[in-house]
Amino acid sequence: MSEVIYYCAAGVTLLVVWLGATYWAVNFFIRQVTQQSCQDFRVRMRNETERALKLFREGLCEQIVQQENKSDALARLYATLIDQLRLGREFLGSLGEGERAQAEKQLRTIRGTGEHFSDTFQKQGLFFSEEFIRTVKDMLTQQKTGQERLEELLRRVQREPQNPLAVDDLKKEWGQFEDLLNKLMDYVRNEFRRRNPVSGMMMKWLNEGPAPGEKQGS
Repeated sequence: MSEVIYYCAAGVTLLVVWLGATYWAVNFFIRQVTQQSCQDFRVRMRNETERALKLFREGLCEQIVQQENKSDALARLYATLIDQLRLGREFLGSLGEGERAQAEKQLRTIRGTGEHFSDTFQKQGLFFSEEFIRTVKDMLTQQKTGQERLEELLRRVQREPQNPLAVDDLKKEWGQFEDLLNKLMDYVRNEFRRRNPVSGMMMKWLNEGPAPGEKQGS
C-alpha cells in the first residue's frame, strides 16, 4: 500500500514538474514570438514611414519646380504683352508725327513680339491648364486677325498720305487691338495670381496696369 502511495506521489510530482516546465516553455515561446513580432512591426512601420516621407518630399519638390516653371512662363508672357503695348504707344506716336516708314517698322516689331508670345506659349504649354490653353489660343487667333487688319490699314495710309480718315481708321483699329492685348494681359495676370503665390514685389508688378502713356488717347 505504501508503495502505491509512493508511486502515486512520485507521479503527481512528475506531472506537476512537467506541467510547470510546459507552462514555462509555452510562456517563454509566446513572449519571444510576441516581442519579435512587435520588433518586426516597429521596423516595418519605420521603413514605411521613411518611404512615405521620401515620396512626399520628392513629390513636393517636383510640385515646387513645376510651380516655379509655370510662374516663369507666365511672367515672360506678361512681359511680352507689356512690350507690345509699349511698341503700340510708339507706333501711334510715329503716325501722329507723319513718320510712315518708322510706323511700318514698329508695326513689324509688334508682329514679331506677338509671334514671340505665341512661341513661348506653345513651348511652355506643358505647365498650363487646358482651359488656359484654349482661351489663350482663341485670343491669339483674334490677335492675328487684328494684326493683319492693322497692316492692311497702314498700307492704305501709305497709299493715301493726304487722307486723314485713313489715319483715323488705323488708330481706331489699334484701339481695338490694344483692348484685346489688355484683355489677354488681365487673363495671364489672373492665372498667375490664382495658381502661383508670389512675393509682394511680384504681385505689385502684376497688379500694375499698363502705364498711362500706353493707353490710347492718354
